[in-house]
Amino acid sequence: MSESERSPCARLVLFMLCLSIAGSVLAGAHYYAVDLPAQKNLQAPENAFKNTKNCELCRNNCKIDEDYFFCLSICNDLECSGTL
Repeated sequence: MSESERSPCARLVLFMLCLSIAGSVLAGAHYYAVDLPAQKNLQAPENAFKNTKNCELCRNNCKIDEDYFFCLSICNDLECSGTL
């Protein structure tokens, strides 16, 4: 059989193979250009572990609590110590 007499099914398979190769190349380029640098430049969120803002907020909220020292000890244990 010559080139021009390929079956439609063979043409479809060849087209799908070329499309999958092109998609894999584009996905790899996107990963290295966009996703990988974004993973390396991660920033901790504001409410991250050992955040001093949460500690100060907790201590300020204790000022209106009836049992100030108990509230303050909970703040020191949970928010200010860096351990859960």
